[in-house]
Amino acid sequence: MHDAISASPPTGARCPEPQVLMKSKLVLNPVAGTDAAPEYLTLINERLRQDGDTLDIVITVAAGDATRAAEQAVRDEYDRVIVAGGDGTLNEVLNGVGAVSGGFAKVTFGLIPLGTGNDFATALGVPDDIDGALQALLDGVPTAVDVGVVNDRFFINVSGGGFIAEVSDAVSPQLKTIAGKLAYLIGGAEVLLNHEPVGARIAAGKPGESAIVRDHTLHAFAVCNSRLIGGGRLIAPDAVIDDGELDVCLIEAMPTMEFLGLLRRVANGEHVHDARVTYFRAAEVTFSFDRVVKVNADGQVLEGDRCHYTVLRRAAKFLLSPARPAPGIGHILFSAWASPGATGSS
Repeated sequence: MHDAISASPPTGARCPEPQVLMKSKLVLNPVAGTDAAPEYLTLINERLRQDGDTLDIVITVAAGDATRAAEQAVRDEYDRVIVAGGDGTLNEVLNGVGAVSGGFAKVTFGLIPLGTGNDFATALGVPDDIDGALQALLDGVPTAVDVGVVNDRFFINVSGGGFIAEVSDAVSPQLKTIAGKLAYLIGGAEVLLNHEPVGARIAAGKPGESAIVRDHTLHAFAVCNSRLIGGGRLIAPDAVIDDGELDVCLIEAMPTMEFLGLLRRVANGEHVHDARVTYFRAAEVTFSFDRVVKVNADGQVLEGDRCHYTVLRRAAKFLLSPARPAPGIGHILFSAWASPGATGSS
């Protein structure tokens, strides 16, 4: 018989740190992108449980399901809320977490990009293949990013209006399933010929300071926390996700064919150098329109005649790979917009 082996460590030996198990809620949209999400569910389940963590799964059925699941996850004291879907699903989850007082401080977000555009995940450097995205989650460290607010709704990527929101409204889930990223081009073509510019009075600055006020007639506008829109188009090439400011892109009204030519330059961010485009940064922006218009928040379409934008600096935490690309540094700032002729307003 072998001598019994003592369970006590040798004198002077350091006991290993106990493993901290995480409690995660997975919110999966089965019709995100090309409806392929359910095919990955077994793999996602196995990989996210491999370290012994608790994983509970919610599969959404209707609009609002992701919001309710995320809100309940905060109230039930989950550590992480993982989104398997696209930018729209992420927006629902973001607003569910934000509906609880202190919710952003209580959970960490994870992303498995399964949507059509996946613009925010791309901006964060999350791999677009399922294995790479899962590994990035497992290796990820909580990283603080800004959260935008338009009126009473949170957004994490981009809020756009005018032509941008009209396209979001035209791109149905069915079209995304059939056409993938081409859905944005198809939707854009449907909207282009009938779109009417909108008049707007825009006040921008920092909270508590006098704002700069200017009037514009706009074909489109985007208020950006991150860089990409519409499946990888570089609408805000200088946006930084943790700087406490929003990048604002204003596209003036112009003839349809000229606007179409300008849209082609958005793919690589060259549009910001066009004289008909105004690009600046601000921590607070208010748009007052001359009629009710459509405005989206991460692709979720709203309507209104006034939009007030603010930003919550580094309010939300996302699991990001330490090797993620660093955000770019802006070179066209708020002061470039505050040119002679602008008026001050309290």
